[in-house]
Order: sequence, then structure tokens, then C-alpha cells
Amino acid sequence: MKSLTFLFLCLTTLTACFNDADSEEAYTVEDAKKDGHVITEHLVDNFDQITQGAVDNQNVDKILSFLESVDQKEKDSVDISIFTKNGTHFNNTISYDGDSIVFENNFDGYYKTPVGKYSCEFISKRGPIVYLDACKAEDGTKHSSMIGFIGTKEAFNNVK
Repeated sequence: MKSLTFLFLCLTTLTACFNDADSEEAYTVEDAKKDGHVITEHLVDNFDQITQGAVDNQNVDKILSFLESVDQKEKDSVDISIFTKNGTHFNNTISYDGDSIVFENNFDGYYKTPVGKYSCEFISKRGPIVYLDACKAEDGTKHSSMIGFIGTKEAFNNVK
């Protein structure tokens, strides 16, 4: 009888765990918008097409404001939500403490921009893409240039 009761308790606990995991809702574009993130939604899976503008962007003014803060040597940070074509969410953060830029990258889909935390010397917008330059990973690996954000010309122009 004791082993039957133990088995019943184990099954009940496992069932509860699986139900909790299933009940968690995925982070959505609307969630990111409410949280004030810069948002980029990939319309395709192909990297070259993404860099040519196959994205939808929201809150681009926040990345421009961050770039201005860095230029003024003012502390600031920006959260960037990336949504792949299938809706998978990745959150990246770029922060500036008045001295150095820290890039926390959780998305591995951009060319030569591996997942990790980096200390970077420069950040700039070139066309519709924001790059971080002269970056060093926590393990000491150096990266000359990394992609922080991919937008569209229209999204940047609509801010002005």
C-alpha cells in the first residue's frame, strides 16, 4: 500500500510539473512592445534578405535615443527583442555606463555575431544596421565588428 501511495504522489507531482510548463505563454511582440523593447521581426530565414530589409521594426526611436546617449557619454541601455520567422523570441541588451559598451547577445543568427557577453569600444549606425566594433568576449576572444540591430531605412526615417 505504501508503494502504491508513493507511486500516486510521484505521478501527481509529474503531472503538475508538465501542466505548469505547458501553461507558460510564449513572449510575444505585444509583450515586447509593452516592455519598451526595440523590436525586429524577421519575415524570412535568409540572413542576406534580412539585412536587405525583410524585417518589421517597432520602437526604433529607442535605439536612436541610445546611440545619442552614447554620443553624449550618458549612461543608458536598450533591450532588443528579435523574433524569428517562426516566432521564436530572443532578447539582447546593449548598455553603456559612460565608459564602455556592453553587448549581451542571445541570438546566434547574425553573421559573425556569436552568443555571449561582450565589451565593445564603439557603436554606430551604418545604413539601417547598428554595429558594435572592437568587441572582446568574456573569454578574451576579440571580434572586430558585430551586428547589434537590423532595421529598415523606412523604420529609421519614420522616427525623424
